[in-house]
Amino acid sequence: MIVILKDKADVRQVENLTNWLKSMNVGTHLSHGSKHTIIGLIGDTSCVDIELLQSLDVVEAVRRIQEPYKNANRKF
Repeated sequence: MIVILKDKADVRQVENLTNWLKSMNVGTHLSHGSKHTIIGLIGDTSCVDIELLQSLDVVEAVRRIQEPYKNANRKF
């Protein structure tokens, strides 16, 4: 799962978000691009509430990279 942050994301807000995610035993990888900052979530992200993440002021979008329950998915 990746979390795309808004352009004007405050450093303190990003730090608070990463600490909150780490408290849920989810690893984070921060990537700074020319236009966006992205937080890659590493590990079991099933405990992360996507709707709650999207409602935060600092978050622009949340994208799931891999479908949960891959073996039960029709694409598999």
